[in-house]
Amino acid sequence: MFNEILINRYNLINNIEQVKLKNPKSLICAMVKANAYGVGLKEVVKTIDNFVDYFGVACFFEAKNVRKYTTKNILIVGPLERKKISSDFSYACNSLEDIKFLASLNKKIRIHIKINTGMNRYGINSLKEFKEMLNIVKSSFLQLDGIFTHFATTDEYVACQMKKFNKFINLVKKLKLKLIIHANNSFVNEKYNHNLSMVRIGFNLYNRDNSEFKHVVSIKSKIVHINFIKKGELVGYDYRFVAQQNMKIAVVPVGYADGFDLGYIGCELNVKGYECKVLNICMDCFMIDISKTDLKKGDDVYILNHINSLKMYANHINSSEYEIMTKFSNMRAERKFIN
Repeated sequence: MFNEILINRYNLINNIEQVKLKNPKSLICAMVKANAYGVGLKEVVKTIDNFVDYFGVACFFEAKNVRKYTTKNILIVGPLERKKISSDFSYACNSLEDIKFLASLNKKIRIHIKINTGMNRYGINSLKEFKEMLNIVKSSFLQLDGIFTHFATTDEYVACQMKKFNKFINLVKKLKLKLIIHANNSFVNEKYNHNLSMVRIGFNLYNRDNSEFKHVVSIKSKIVHINFIKKGELVGYDYRFVAQQNMKIAVVPVGYADGFDLGYIGCELNVKGYECKVLNICMDCFMIDISKTDLKKGDDVYILNHINSLKMYANHINSSEYEIMTKFSNMRAERKFIN
Protein backbone atom coordinates (compact mmCIF):
# COMPACT_ATOMS: atom_id res chain seq x y z
CA MET A 1 0.00 0.00 0.00
CA PHE A 2 1.31 3.45 -0.90
CA ASN A 3 -0.38 5.32 1.98
CA GLU A 4 0.60 5.01 5.64
CA ILE A 5 -0.70 6.68 8.79
CA LEU A 6 2.23 6.76 11.21
CA ILE A 7 1.31 6.95 14.90
CA ASN A 8 3.99 7.91 17.39
CA ARG A 9 3.27 5.79 20.45
CA TYR A 10 5.76 7.66 22.64
CA ASN A 11 4.22 11.06 21.84
CA LEU A 12 0.71 9.75 22.41
CA ILE A 13 1.58 8.65 25.94
CA ASN A 14 3.57 11.84 26.53
CA ASN A 15 0.48 13.93 25.81
CA ILE A 16 -1.51 12.10 28.47
CA GLU A 17 1.30 12.52 30.95
CA GLN A 18 1.36 16.26 30.30
CA VAL A 19 -2.31 16.48 31.27
CA LYS A 20 -1.64 14.44 34.41
CA LEU A 21 1.24 16.73 35.42
CA LYS A 22 -1.08 19.71 35.30
CA ASN A 23 -4.02 17.86 36.90
CA PRO A 24 -2.42 15.34 39.30
CA LYS A 25 -5.61 14.72 41.28
CA SER A 26 -7.96 14.43 38.31
CA LEU A 27 -9.24 11.42 36.42
CA ILE A 28 -8.51 11.41 32.70
CA CYS A 29 -11.16 10.88 30.02
CA ALA A 30 -9.66 10.32 26.58
CA MET A 31 -12.02 11.37 23.81
CA VAL A 32 -11.81 8.79 21.02
CA LYS A 33 -14.86 9.76 18.97
CA ALA A 34 -14.69 9.95 15.17
CA ASN A 35 -12.23 7.05 14.94
CA ALA A 36 -10.03 8.72 17.59
CA TYR A 37 -10.08 11.99 15.66
CA GLY A 38 -9.01 10.12 12.55
CA VAL A 39 -5.94 8.51 14.11
CA GLY A 40 -7.36 5.01 14.44
CA LEU A 41 -9.62 3.83 17.26
CA LYS A 42 -8.17 0.37 17.85
CA GLU A 43 -4.58 1.55 17.82
CA VAL A 44 -5.20 4.48 20.17
CA VAL A 45 -7.37 2.69 22.73
CA LYS A 46 -4.98 -0.25 23.05
CA THR A 47 -2.02 2.09 23.47
CA ILE A 48 -3.43 4.38 26.16
CA ASP A 49 -5.75 1.99 28.01
CA ASN A 50 -3.44 1.77 31.03
CA PHE A 51 -3.01 5.54 31.24
CA VAL A 52 -6.62 6.77 31.36
CA ASP A 53 -9.74 6.24 33.48
CA TYR A 54 -12.52 6.89 30.98
CA PHE A 55 -13.06 6.89 27.25
CA GLY A 56 -15.46 9.37 25.67
CA VAL A 57 -17.44 8.84 22.47
CA ALA A 58 -20.28 10.53 20.62
CA CYS A 59 -22.72 7.67 20.07
CA PHE A 60 -23.67 4.07 20.85
CA PHE A 61 -22.02 2.77 17.67
CA GLU A 62 -18.68 4.19 18.76
CA ALA A 63 -19.09 2.90 22.31
CA LYS A 64 -19.57 -0.66 21.05
CA ASN A 65 -16.39 -0.42 19.02
CA VAL A 66 -14.37 0.96 21.94
CA ARG A 67 -15.61 -1.85 24.19
CA LYS A 68 -13.81 -4.36 21.98
CA TYR A 69 -10.48 -3.03 23.25
CA THR A 70 -11.02 -1.93 26.86
CA THR A 71 -12.85 -2.66 30.09
CA LYS A 72 -12.69 0.99 31.22
CA ASN A 73 -15.72 3.23 31.65
CA ILE A 74 -17.11 4.56 28.37
CA LEU A 75 -19.13 7.77 28.40
CA ILE A 76 -21.43 8.55 25.47
CA VAL A 77 -21.54 12.36 25.39
CA GLY A 78 -23.92 12.72 22.44
CA PRO A 79 -27.74 12.74 22.43
CA LEU A 80 -29.51 9.81 24.04
CA GLU A 81 -30.41 7.06 21.57
CA ARG A 82 -33.48 5.60 23.26
CA LYS A 83 -33.47 2.32 21.36
CA LYS A 84 -29.83 1.66 22.23
CA ILE A 85 -29.47 1.55 26.00
CA SER A 86 -27.02 -0.78 27.71
CA SER A 87 -25.83 -1.00 31.30
CA ASP A 88 -22.34 -1.47 29.84
CA PHE A 89 -21.96 2.28 29.13
CA SER A 90 -22.49 5.65 30.81
CA TYR A 91 -24.88 8.10 29.18
CA ALA A 92 -25.07 11.87 29.00
CA CYS A 93 -28.49 13.16 30.02
CA ASN A 94 -29.27 16.42 28.28
CA SER A 95 -32.80 17.03 29.52
CA LEU A 96 -35.43 16.18 32.09
CA GLU A 97 -37.07 13.97 29.44
CA ASP A 98 -33.86 11.90 29.16
CA ILE A 99 -33.85 11.20 32.90
CA LYS A 100 -37.55 10.31 32.94
CA PHE A 101 -37.12 7.87 30.07
CA LEU A 102 -34.10 6.11 31.59
CA ALA A 103 -35.79 5.91 35.00
CA SER A 104 -38.81 4.27 33.39
CA LEU A 105 -36.63 1.35 32.27
CA ASN A 106 -36.17 0.29 35.91
CA LYS A 107 -32.55 -0.69 35.27
CA LYS A 108 -29.24 0.32 36.79
CA ILE A 109 -27.89 2.76 34.23
CA ARG A 110 -24.94 5.06 34.83
CA ILE A 111 -25.45 8.69 33.83
CA HIS A 112 -23.70 12.06 33.67
CA ILE A 113 -25.90 15.16 33.54
CA LYS A 114 -24.87 17.70 30.88
CA ILE A 115 -25.09 21.38 31.81
CA ASN A 116 -25.46 24.00 29.08
CA THR A 117 -23.36 26.95 30.25
CA GLY A 118 -23.17 28.84 26.96
CA MET A 119 -22.18 26.49 24.14
CA ASN A 120 -25.90 26.11 23.40
CA ARG A 121 -25.59 22.66 21.95
CA TYR A 122 -26.73 20.05 24.49
CA GLY A 123 -27.59 20.16 28.18
CA ILE A 124 -29.95 21.63 30.75
CA ASN A 125 -30.12 25.33 31.51
CA SER A 126 -31.55 25.78 35.00
CA LEU A 127 -30.95 24.72 38.59
CA LYS A 128 -34.67 24.01 38.84
CA GLU A 129 -34.44 21.38 36.11
CA PHE A 130 -31.29 19.99 37.73
CA LYS A 131 -33.06 19.56 41.08
CA GLU A 132 -35.97 17.78 39.41
CA MET A 133 -33.51 15.42 37.75
CA LEU A 134 -31.83 14.71 41.09
CA ASN A 135 -35.19 13.86 42.66
CA ILE A 136 -35.92 11.38 39.87
CA VAL A 137 -32.50 9.77 40.32
CA LYS A 138 -33.16 9.29 44.07
CA SER A 139 -36.33 7.32 43.43
CA SER A 140 -34.98 5.18 40.59
CA PHE A 141 -32.31 2.62 39.78
CA LEU A 142 -30.26 5.24 37.96
CA GLN A 143 -26.68 5.81 39.11
CA LEU A 144 -25.60 9.43 38.79
CA ASP A 145 -21.82 9.41 38.30
CA GLY A 146 -21.13 12.97 37.26
CA ILE A 147 -22.04 16.36 35.85
CA PHE A 148 -20.24 18.14 33.03
CA THR A 149 -20.22 21.02 30.59
CA HIS A 150 -18.27 22.01 27.48
CA PHE A 151 -16.49 25.24 26.64
CA ALA A 152 -17.16 27.10 23.40
CA THR A 153 -13.96 29.18 23.33
CA THR A 154 -10.62 29.61 25.08
CA ASP A 155 -10.92 33.34 25.81
CA GLU A 156 -12.71 35.32 28.54
CA TYR A 157 -15.97 33.53 27.68
CA VAL A 158 -14.54 30.55 29.59
CA ALA A 159 -14.88 32.52 32.85
CA CYS A 160 -18.50 33.35 31.98
CA GLN A 161 -19.30 29.68 31.38
CA MET A 162 -17.42 28.55 34.47
CA LYS A 163 -19.39 31.03 36.59
CA LYS A 164 -22.63 29.37 35.45
CA PHE A 165 -21.21 25.89 35.96
CA ASN A 166 -20.10 26.77 39.51
CA LYS A 167 -23.74 27.29 40.50
CA PHE A 168 -24.36 23.62 39.77
CA ILE A 169 -21.09 22.56 41.41
CA ASN A 170 -21.99 24.49 44.57
CA LEU A 171 -25.37 22.75 44.75
CA VAL A 172 -23.66 19.37 44.37
CA LYS A 173 -21.34 20.25 47.27
CA LYS A 174 -24.23 21.53 49.37
CA LEU A 175 -26.09 18.25 48.87
CA LYS A 176 -22.83 16.36 49.61
CA LEU A 177 -23.06 14.38 46.39
CA LYS A 178 -19.89 12.56 45.42
CA LEU A 179 -19.84 13.13 41.68
CA ILE A 180 -17.26 13.31 38.91
CA ILE A 181 -17.19 16.93 37.75
CA HIS A 182 -15.64 17.64 34.37
CA ALA A 183 -15.60 20.55 31.96
CA ASN A 184 -12.27 21.17 30.28
CA ASN A 185 -11.64 20.67 26.62
CA SER A 186 -8.05 20.32 25.39
CA PHE A 187 -7.26 23.97 24.75
CA VAL A 188 -8.99 25.28 27.88
CA ASN A 189 -7.14 22.77 30.03
CA GLU A 190 -3.88 23.96 28.50
CA LYS A 191 -4.65 27.56 29.44
CA TYR A 192 -6.52 27.22 32.73
CA ASN A 193 -6.61 24.82 35.64
CA HIS A 194 -10.07 24.47 37.17
CA ASN A 195 -9.03 21.64 39.51
CA LEU A 196 -12.02 19.50 38.62
CA SER A 197 -12.28 15.79 39.34
CA MET A 198 -11.91 14.73 35.71
CA VAL A 199 -10.32 16.23 32.60
CA ARG A 200 -11.48 15.38 29.10
CA ILE A 201 -8.69 15.45 26.56
CA GLY A 202 -9.39 15.31 22.84
CA PHE A 203 -7.40 17.20 20.23
CA ASN A 204 -4.35 17.72 22.47
CA LEU A 205 -4.05 13.97 22.76
CA TYR A 206 -3.36 13.60 19.07
CA ASN A 207 -1.89 16.45 17.07
CA ARG A 208 -1.03 19.47 19.17
CA ASP A 209 2.60 20.44 18.60
CA ASN A 210 4.22 22.74 21.14
CA SER A 211 6.75 22.57 23.97
CA GLU A 212 4.58 20.20 26.02
CA PHE A 213 2.27 18.32 23.66
CA LYS A 214 3.82 16.41 20.81
CA HIS A 215 2.80 15.70 17.25
CA VAL A 216 1.39 12.14 17.15
CA VAL A 217 0.23 11.53 13.58
CA SER A 218 1.98 11.71 10.24
CA ILE A 219 0.49 10.65 6.91
CA LYS A 220 2.87 9.44 4.24
CA SER A 221 2.28 8.63 0.59
CA LYS A 222 4.44 8.44 -2.52
CA ILE A 223 4.80 9.85 -6.00
CA VAL A 224 3.41 7.02 -8.13
CA HIS A 225 3.46 8.63 -11.58
CA ILE A 226 5.02 11.59 -13.38
CA ASN A 227 3.63 13.39 -16.43
CA PHE A 228 5.26 15.95 -18.69
CA ILE A 229 2.49 18.20 -20.01
CA LYS A 230 2.39 21.00 -22.54
CA LYS A 231 0.98 24.50 -22.32
CA GLY A 232 -2.81 24.47 -22.64
CA GLU A 233 -3.29 20.89 -21.39
CA LEU A 234 -5.58 20.05 -18.50
CA VAL A 235 -4.66 18.48 -15.17
CA GLY A 236 -7.57 16.52 -13.71
CA TYR A 237 -11.28 17.22 -14.02
CA ASP A 238 -13.34 20.21 -15.03
CA TYR A 239 -10.73 22.74 -16.12
CA ARG A 240 -9.72 23.31 -12.52
CA PHE A 241 -6.17 23.62 -13.78
CA VAL A 242 -4.96 24.46 -17.28
CA ALA A 243 -1.20 24.61 -17.85
CA GLN A 244 0.08 28.05 -18.77
CA GLN A 245 3.45 26.58 -19.76
CA ASN A 246 5.15 23.22 -20.18
CA MET A 247 5.23 21.45 -16.83
CA LYS A 248 6.37 18.38 -14.96
CA ILE A 249 3.67 17.08 -12.59
CA ALA A 250 3.52 14.25 -10.07
CA VAL A 251 0.55 12.08 -9.10
CA VAL A 252 0.03 11.14 -5.42
CA PRO A 253 -2.56 8.40 -4.62
CA VAL A 254 -4.59 10.33 -2.04
CA GLY A 255 -7.89 11.95 -3.02
CA TYR A 256 -11.01 13.53 -1.63
CA ALA A 257 -12.33 10.05 -0.74
CA ASP A 258 -9.40 9.97 1.70
CA GLY A 259 -10.19 13.35 3.20
CA PHE A 260 -7.90 15.37 0.95
CA ASP A 261 -10.43 18.09 0.31
CA LEU A 262 -10.96 19.84 -3.03
CA GLY A 263 -10.39 23.06 -1.15
CA TYR A 264 -6.71 22.21 -0.88
CA ILE A 265 -6.24 23.03 -4.58
CA GLY A 266 -3.67 25.81 -4.66
CA CYS A 267 -2.12 24.76 -1.36
CA GLU A 268 1.66 24.33 -1.40
CA LEU A 269 2.99 21.10 0.08
CA ASN A 270 6.56 20.77 1.25
CA VAL A 271 7.97 17.67 -0.47
CA LYS A 272 11.59 16.92 0.45
CA GLY A 273 12.24 20.64 0.87
CA TYR A 274 10.47 21.77 -2.30
CA GLU A 275 7.27 23.82 -2.25
CA CYS A 276 4.93 21.99 -4.64
CA LYS A 277 1.57 23.49 -5.54
CA VAL A 278 -1.51 21.23 -5.53
CA LEU A 279 -2.95 21.58 -9.05
CA ASN A 280 -6.06 19.39 -8.89
CA ILE A 281 -7.65 16.68 -6.76
CA CYS A 282 -9.62 13.60 -7.84
CA MET A 283 -11.39 10.94 -5.79
CA ASP A 284 -8.29 8.76 -5.52
CA CYS A 285 -5.32 11.03 -6.21
CA PHE A 286 -4.03 14.57 -6.47
CA MET A 287 -1.47 16.21 -8.73
CA ILE A 288 1.33 18.59 -7.78
CA ASP A 289 3.70 20.80 -9.75
CA ILE A 290 7.27 19.46 -9.54
CA SER A 291 8.61 21.38 -12.57
CA LYS A 292 11.46 23.04 -10.67
CA THR A 293 12.48 19.99 -8.63
CA ASP A 294 14.44 16.79 -9.03
CA LEU A 295 11.63 14.74 -7.46
CA LYS A 296 11.07 11.34 -9.00
CA LYS A 297 8.68 8.41 -8.94
CA GLY A 298 8.82 6.60 -5.60
CA ASP A 299 9.76 9.66 -3.52
CA ASP A 300 7.89 10.03 -0.23
CA VAL A 301 5.23 12.72 0.12
CA TYR A 302 4.13 13.62 3.64
CA ILE A 303 0.51 14.70 3.48
CA LEU A 304 0.64 15.52 7.18
CA ASN A 305 3.62 16.22 9.39
CA HIS A 306 5.12 19.08 11.40
CA ILE A 307 5.55 21.13 8.17
CA ASN A 308 2.46 20.18 6.18
CA SER A 309 0.38 20.70 9.29
CA LEU A 310 -3.30 20.69 10.16
CA LYS A 311 -3.03 24.42 10.75
CA MET A 312 -1.69 24.95 7.22
CA TYR A 313 -4.69 23.16 5.69
CA ALA A 314 -7.13 24.86 8.06
CA ASN A 315 -5.82 28.31 7.18
CA HIS A 316 -6.01 27.53 3.47
CA ILE A 317 -9.72 26.68 3.54
CA ASN A 318 -10.65 28.90 6.52
CA SER A 319 -11.59 25.92 8.66
CA SER A 320 -10.48 24.30 11.93
CA GLU A 321 -7.74 21.79 12.67
CA TYR A 322 -10.43 19.50 14.11
CA GLU A 323 -12.25 19.33 10.79
CA ILE A 324 -9.06 18.64 8.84
CA MET A 325 -8.02 15.80 11.15
CA THR A 326 -11.37 14.05 11.15
CA LYS A 327 -11.60 14.26 7.37
CA PHE A 328 -8.57 11.98 7.25
CA SER A 329 -10.47 9.48 9.43
CA ASN A 330 -11.41 7.14 6.58
CA MET A 331 -8.18 7.40 4.63
CA ARG A 332 -7.31 4.23 2.77
CA ALA A 333 -4.02 3.68 4.50
CA GLU A 334 -2.12 1.20 6.62
CA ARG A 335 -1.77 2.39 10.21
CA LYS A 336 1.65 1.82 11.75
CA PHE A 337 3.09 2.58 15.18
CA ILE A 338 6.48 4.24 15.38
CA ASN A 339 8.47 5.00 18.52
